[in-house]
Amino acid sequence: MTVSDGAVLAASAALDSVESVAAMFQPVVELSTGSVVGYEALARWPSPSLAVPEAVFALARERGMVGRVDVACRAAALRAARERAYSRRVRFFLNIEPGCFVDEQDVDTHLDAIGDDLDVVLEITERDLDRNVPMLMALVRGARARGMSVAMDDVGATPATLGLLAAVGPDIVKLDASIVRSPYRSRAAVRKVREYLHTSDAILLAEGIETRRHLRRAIALGATLGQGWLFGRPMPLPNPPI
Repeated sequence: MTVSDGAVLAASAALDSVESVAAMFQPVVELSTGSVVGYEALARWPSPSLAVPEAVFALARERGMVGRVDVACRAAALRAARERAYSRRVRFFLNIEPGCFVDEQDVDTHLDAIGDDLDVVLEITERDLDRNVPMLMALVRGARARGMSVAMDDVGATPATLGLLAAVGPDIVKLDASIVRSPYRSRAAVRKVREYLHTSDAILLAEGIETRRHLRRAIALGATLGQGWLFGRPMPLPNPPI
């Protein structure tokens, strides 16, 4: 069996038990102080599947199951936050797939299911970002109408993330890890991000910070928030601060 075959089989097993997904949480920190200000919820499927989330979503797209997986992942994250009795002092970054919606009513149903008892940042993933721009904009309007902040994930990873910055108008720009690690190879992307930041009140969050060098680069790029292994790997949600 090849690695690819193994990944497909693991992803298939995960899709056969979608609701078994568990949420792990990676801290988001304020770079100037190192203080944890939020958590990004990340999907993990338990053993024996050991499925890679990217492979699960790729197979889900082939099978037309992205919406179901998307809902299960958010539900697991929200359940964990509520079980730990988190307040609105900590922000939860919840991923959402813009390509999984049928119409605006479907968007409203997904957003209403999130509730309003937590401080949610709706993190729009880069997958299929430009496939259905009207639904994407309906998602952004709906999130803001419900008091949620909007983040764009992996900005700079694809042309669509840069091309739609001004239209989406995210409150938080999550700079792709590749830019933090190789900023000189990504000058055009950095320039576009800076242009957007200068015309908005958006915050820059650097992803993939694993070393002190990455941290220095992130700060030099203008990031005030960050996440990565330097600050903590994905883990079960800890108890809230007192």
